[in-house]
Amino acid sequence: MKRFKNILMGVAVTVGLLSTTSCNKYLDINVSPNSPTSAPIDQVLTNVTVNVGFRGGSDMHRFTSLIMQQFDGQGAAGTQSREYARYQIQPTDVNNLYSAMFATQLADIEYIITNSSQSPHYRGVAKILKGYVYSQAVDMWGDLPFTEAFNSPAINQPKLDDDQMIYTKIVELIDEGIADIKAGTSALSPGTNETIFAGNRTRWERFANTLKLRLFLRYSSVDGAFAKQKMDALIASNPIFIETNADNFQMNFVDAVSAQNSIHQFEISRPDQFFPSKTFVDMMNAKADPRRPFYFTDFPFGSGSYKGSAPTDAQSFNYSRMHTYLRGSLKGTIPAASVNASGAIIAAAAYNNVYSGSAPIRMLTAAEYQFIRAEHALRYGAGATAAQPFFEAGIRASMSLAGVSAADQTAYITANGSLNAATLEGNIEKIINEKYIANYGVALEPWNDWRRTGYPTLTPVSSTIAAFAGGIPRSLFYPDSEVSANTNFKQKANMLARVFWDTRP
Repeated sequence: MKRFKNILMGVAVTVGLLSTTSCNKYLDINVSPNSPTSAPIDQVLTNVTVNVGFRGGSDMHRFTSLIMQQFDGQGAAGTQSREYARYQIQPTDVNNLYSAMFATQLADIEYIITNSSQSPHYRGVAKILKGYVYSQAVDMWGDLPFTEAFNSPAINQPKLDDDQMIYTKIVELIDEGIADIKAGTSALSPGTNETIFAGNRTRWERFANTLKLRLFLRYSSVDGAFAKQKMDALIASNPIFIETNADNFQMNFVDAVSAQNSIHQFEISRPDQFFPSKTFVDMMNAKADPRRPFYFTDFPFGSGSYKGSAPTDAQSFNYSRMHTYLRGSLKGTIPAASVNASGAIIAAAAYNNVYSGSAPIRMLTAAEYQFIRAEHALRYGAGATAAQPFFEAGIRASMSLAGVSAADQTAYITANGSLNAATLEGNIEKIINEKYIANYGVALEPWNDWRRTGYPTLTPVSSTIAAFAGGIPRSLFYPDSEVSANTNFKQKANMLARVFWDTRP
């Protein structure tokens, strides 16, 4: 652990650069970021894993958690988070996210794959990460450059490939990656320079198999037979999965300047903009969820009650705020001077500095795995009886991660943890609602589940304040930077355009 922390401190400059450039234009996808071209692959992999982890709590998290009403935007009219919560996400707003994924993460991954012919362990990790990053990109945008990407200067305007075809290629990449990391010999193997699993290839294998389950389940609405066949075959092959929190796919951070997690850094740099949503908090209040004291501060402070913000609310501090689960452990007590007469925490420096900022950015957890298995068993197996143990295990994994006691876990499961709905849809809703709460802080996945299943049941932002009428966004606009530079990009009419697996009403 000490050595791993030293590695994190060594990449603090990289993380600091990421945290201070969120509003700056990254390199264009068609301009190679790998100059000079002889960078050591161990250093490039460090850059990749830090970028993947940091971005998991950055723009992608804010866009999708606001759309999914886990968070709400506060501040004056025109404040970014407030406008994003009202679906006012413009093509220029996603320039940085797209460039960070393509011109930084994927370009560096491609460099590792190309330059690791004698080091299959590096190539395997890179292929798995390529599959992961591309799956996120497809889930946000749909059709994208794939077969002609990263061929500059020969191809400066890559064509867009069909999103379903890219998904097929993603699974092939992951399978190739698994084979590579299991190779008997490798000139170089990742170690603590790889900041997610510190070179543990068994854990990379667990992640890769679990990622495939996640992707196959995406097909449940568009092609249930395909989803069943692929998931059945994968499970029957008896692979290793992320079954415990010790193997979660996450990026750890430390309490040091520029090495704290990206959610915490945003809260410091732009206070009073990002609050837990009324939808999310009310859902947890209805069940007296014991994760609340870890997820949120109470409001009024010291009351043991919790309150979320809604898009129609006037600008205010009078809400709960995100707490230790996303920001890291407390280094002291919240100062009395940070609490106003209404019992609201005001985001003074003294309040923000109480948190360590060392909470991990979680990207795929044991809780999600258990909920995937529960849904698979319910849809394609022996029904609720077979799904029940996975459902309970998902709740326990989530609550253990938050710090809930075993007794409180059992009490919650006794009251809320039975798949006893009268219909298949009723039990699917139970699973996804619990998964939605467990995936607090996991970028993109709650939005993916909502688009795939229709759960949780959400009320769209009122058309009187929303950017458009017609419902909740189904994809993001293409970035203005790419539409302007590449004639193959055709901008969407609005954010109701769907990716291939999104067929729910």
